[in-house]
Amino acid sequence: MSELIIWTSREMNRLRRDVDKLLERLWVCFAGGVELPGEMKGPYFEIIDQGSTLVVIAEMPGASPEDVNIWVKNDMLYIECKKRSVVEEIGIFQRRIKKTFTTTTKTIRLPSKVSAEAVTADYADGVFRIVMPKLRQGKRKAVKIKVK
Repeated sequence: MSELIIWTSREMNRLRRDVDKLLERLWVCFAGGVELPGEMKGPYFEIIDQGSTLVVIAEMPGASPEDVNIWVKNDMLYIECKKRSVVEEIGIFQRRIKKTFTTTTKTIRLPSKVSAEAVTADYADGVFRIVMPKLRQGKRKAVKIKVK
């Protein structure tokens, strides 16, 4: 009899990311390198609970810190990426300018309450690392209730 294997969210995120990359490569092979309209590569997210802090690793290829807005409200993390690109091609008889504006927003429900004022984010090589300290919940003490 086979045993039940419990997958952690980290493993599921890694599996989803690998399948997305595989499907993206297949799309490029069969569609001749044409990107899907309105599609941005990534972003891929991973949430790590380190006891007193939550860490979110967000891979956003091609994004810079100036393109990204990150904020926390209640128990939700919002990541918004606004990308603009201008490509100018100059030929002998023509000049062509292609402007692209893309906005991608991702909302992540956090597994616990965090201190929004103490959230920090680092950026390196297209990967954002967001560190959020958890709110300390005071010890709840039991109160005996007198019955009359």
